[in-house]
Amino acid sequence: MNRPVLSKEIHRRLMLTIHQDGLLDVLAGLIIATFGIVPLLDNTGMNPGVRQVIFLSCYLVEVVSVLWLKRAVTSPRTGMVTLSRRTSTRISLILLGINTFIFLVFLLSYLFKWSLWENLGSFQLSVPLGLIFLILLTSLGAILKASRFYLYGILVMAIFMGGEYFFNLGILGNHGIPPSSFMAGGIMVLSGGIHLYNFLKKYPVDRG
Repeated sequence: MNRPVLSKEIHRRLMLTIHQDGLLDVLAGLIIATFGIVPLLDNTGMNPGVRQVIFLSCYLVEVVSVLWLKRAVTSPRTGMVTLSRRTSTRISLILLGINTFIFLVFLLSYLFKWSLWENLGSFQLSVPLGLIFLILLTSLGAILKASRFYLYGILVMAIFMGGEYFFNLGILGNHGIPPSSFMAGGIMVLSGGIHLYNFLKKYPVDRG
């Protein structure tokens, strides 16, 4: 039996409804905040392999928790909606391209000992990291048709650059990454929480 084909407008409205819950905002904010613990773990002299396991474990817990909330909170209000195979494939290819880009950036940076960024002056770390998060968040915004993710991308880059600026003044350590990550991630989690609250009010579950 053939599945009904939705018009582009209906599909757009469906995507907007599904992602109004703010849970992806929360997930993205948690991931960025978790990124801030990496320099702190480095300062302890921890083995890089153990550090990576801790980071990936935190990431896994965050993803699983948000997926559970999606099922427990969003699905009862929007129905068990699944994306078409074509849309799912497109999203997967975009995310694969983004992750490949990030991997290559860090690989080249490691091989050349960050010499790629020497011409950036006082923002040798914040600019490349900020650009990576900017690309991630704007790509997510393009996929979801959610303009607020464009603002998140600009905000994260600005905060990272501000953190490294204070690092150069001797006020912050670790290129300002930990406080910048926590601040940027916290703002996104707060924004996602507000969207979730409005979503719950707009789409109450009928208990009858």
